[in-house]
Amino acid sequence: MQNNAKSNDNNSSKRSLLTPVQLILHTLSYFYKEAFHYQPIYFLIIVASILLNALHPFINILLPKLIIDELLGDRDLKRLITIIAIIAFSNMICNMLKDIIRETLGKYDDNFDRYFKIRISRKTMQMDFEHTEDPEALEQASRAETGMEWYSGGIAGLTFCFVNIISSILTLTGVIVVLATGSPILLGVILITVLIRTLINAKNNTINVKHFKGLVALNRAFGYIFWQLSDFRFGKEIRLYGSADMMLKKADAHNEETTNKWKAQSMEQLPFGEADVFISVINDGFTYLYLGYLAIRRLISIGDFNMLTASASTFANSLQSIIWNIQEIHKKSTFMQEYIEFMNYGNALYKGTKKIEKADSYIFEFIHVSFRYPRSKEYVLRNVNLRISGDEHLSVVGLNGAGKTTFIKLLCRLYDVTEGEIRLNGTNIKEYDYDEYMKLFAVVFQDYKLFAFSIKENINLMDDNKDKVITDKEVLELCELCGLKEKINSLDKGIDTILYKQFDESGIEPSGGEAQKIAIARALYKDAPVVILDEPTAALDPIAEYEIYNHFDRLVGGKIAVYISHRLSSCKFCDRIAVFSKDTITEYGTHDELLKIPNGVYAEMFAAQAQYYV
Repeated sequence: MQNNAKSNDNNSSKRSLLTPVQLILHTLSYFYKEAFHYQPIYFLIIVASILLNALHPFINILLPKLIIDELLGDRDLKRLITIIAIIAFSNMICNMLKDIIRETLGKYDDNFDRYFKIRISRKTMQMDFEHTEDPEALEQASRAETGMEWYSGGIAGLTFCFVNIISSILTLTGVIVVLATGSPILLGVILITVLIRTLINAKNNTINVKHFKGLVALNRAFGYIFWQLSDFRFGKEIRLYGSADMMLKKADAHNEETTNKWKAQSMEQLPFGEADVFISVINDGFTYLYLGYLAIRRLISIGDFNMLTASASTFANSLQSIIWNIQEIHKKSTFMQEYIEFMNYGNALYKGTKKIEKADSYIFEFIHVSFRYPRSKEYVLRNVNLRISGDEHLSVVGLNGAGKTTFIKLLCRLYDVTEGEIRLNGTNIKEYDYDEYMKLFAVVFQDYKLFAFSIKENINLMDDNKDKVITDKEVLELCELCGLKEKINSLDKGIDTILYKQFDESGIEPSGGEAQKIAIARALYKDAPVVILDEPTAALDPIAEYEIYNHFDRLVGGKIAVYISHRLSSCKFCDRIAVFSKDTITEYGTHDELLKIPNGVYAEMFAAQAQYYV
């Protein structure tokens, strides 16, 4: 299997080889295919917007000439009123239609914004777990989100530029005819000034892109700090340790650093902005002087003067708009490409296709397994050999950092082994369908997470489990088995009570023990053939922990169960005990067998904790 980091580096290299035109076409193709799939009617509205934006300027270019000529000619009041009424009515209709289209596009743009945010969230939840602990992947996710919002405006930003380009081309075609007929010299002057302003804008875009990467990292750190400041779950630590000032200082420091970055970018762009204004003034000045001279010499009428100055301004603005928006699309494409890169982020794990046949018992084998985390040279586990089968209950013990949780991550295929292999019923687990393999496990990790949903929803997270609809009675039974009956009965809304207060003022803040019991009830509900408890009872006292394990051991019955705990109460219910020490399994056997090992790790741990056990 190709290494994921290398695969993603290759993707980045391919992107850097794209020409500006290829980058723009690739971005437009990708996002508008998505847009057409999601909301095809969106493109009819875009066409209407293009036509309206292209034709509207000609009302104020051509018709005012008729008013001026009438005022300086026959002065027919009826004809004059008719021309003014046509101009006013046409502008009113165009502006009304523009407002309607703008509002409609805005609604679709909001939908697309949510659509792509959901896509990012879905990708984040579905990508291999290894990436969630990979700084590079996290940085790419941040660049994708930031690139789609602040720097590009997402699909709305692309559409704004695209509409302006097409409508400006149509407008430009019309005013070229007017200028070529009335004053061809202006065309050359305007082309030169537009070219200069284009080079200035290109330089500004280069500066924007250069500063983008540095600001993404700052924005992520800044957002994290302010999230902690505004998250009530950290309220106790902030108050008890008086860390508010420290947090605010960090926020101020990041704010100052971000401000300095923006200031540096602005100062770098300032000379180019001033130059752009200067060139624009020169262009306007020449236009009015030249056409004024022609009018004084009576080579053109006053009506022609007005029409040509409007045409010159529209020509310059349209041409500038075309070039500027093409440059903007290139810049936005650069930012939005980060989203595409994230959505195409390679897999860290090889995904097999073999189906897992349902069996009365499963056999897992670790065969000479060694593992080190990506980007690390140090092995966490070395040469681990272990067999778990049938309805065996295994206790995994060891000191902190011995590799117990890593062992579980490998068993659950959150990571792949570095050396050796893990087999299920004689087949390397890499060969199995990944989603099917994950369904074999119900795990409560030591760093389990509960969500700001109801208690019932926290227990039933498998929304796509159509074969099993959880009932309130089942939830209550699980809560009772996990020791939550008294707590549930004390709540007005029972199992429909919302946890935490992010979305519900009446939400509750569960204690550490209550939260762990909810997590355990979640594992029981999944009803998987392999159940794993990775120090889920750390917040409970030894007696309460013993009671949880006692209940749990009876519930899992004929299933494979793996218990990890610093405290050894789980060992009394287990068939075998695996002792992790010095990066491997140093002791393996029953409770009685391990106690007989002279100076054994397990014997020393048990002797130190024996006073707490019943």
